[in-house]
Amino acid sequence: MNINYYIQRSLIELGFSEGEAKVYFEVLKKPGVDAGFLQKMGKYSSAGIYKILNSLVDKGILISVKSGRMSAYYPVPLADISKKLSTKGRKIKRISEKLLELDMLNKLPDEVEVHEDDKLTDYYLNIPYKIDDFIWCIGSFEAVVNFFGKDIEKQFITSRIKKGKAADAVIFDSSDYSKDLAGRDAAEKRETKFVQNGEYPLEFSYLFGDTYLNFYRDSDDKVKVLKAESSELAKAKNIQYQMLFNSTQE
Repeated sequence: MNINYYIQRSLIELGFSEGEAKVYFEVLKKPGVDAGFLQKMGKYSSAGIYKILNSLVDKGILISVKSGRMSAYYPVPLADISKKLSTKGRKIKRISEKLLELDMLNKLPDEVEVHEDDKLTDYYLNIPYKIDDFIWCIGSFEAVVNFFGKDIEKQFITSRIKKGKAADAVIFDSSDYSKDLAGRDAAEKRETKFVQNGEYPLEFSYLFGDTYLNFYRDSDDKVKVLKAESSELAKAKNIQYQMLFNSTQE
């Protein structure tokens, strides 16, 4: 699995809209592109691509350089983003701090792989037996129901509880399922907080030990799990998730 695609998924996880993550990633690959190129790449409307580009420029993620009648767009290096965003408000500052941690991901090109398994449900239900003591759950819990169904998720939680493993969850949706789930926190050894973000994609991630798992639906409508095993990555993700959890009020 190319690490660049993993970085794109991570940007979405950190609060970027899917469009913002895709456009920023394209500019990372081809610095100096113009809006016309990006519009064709993503099949955006003219208004849509400029809305995304302006948002990224406002956040300090991209730099716009005027050249004649056109503007060329260049990425701000990940390691420099924290400084550029630190004065733009609490929410953006949190994103900048977490993005800074992503700079180390370029050192892990051989440790990231994608699993697409015909027996993905069995793979999912085996996760609780691999948790040492604690698991982070981040993302849209509505995605769990969409991908596996309520009965499978109930089995997952039951297995985790029987193993005595606790969980902290940060949920990026306000579905009835997610609210019901949070209402059972005490009984299910979990603490849940919500981050309202209407553009968050239908996906979710788990982090336990040195294992990071991201479940998502690809362009062919297949559910896949991206798996990374790395102590460095796990440490960075743990810092990101802890900051996000602590800064979330609900």
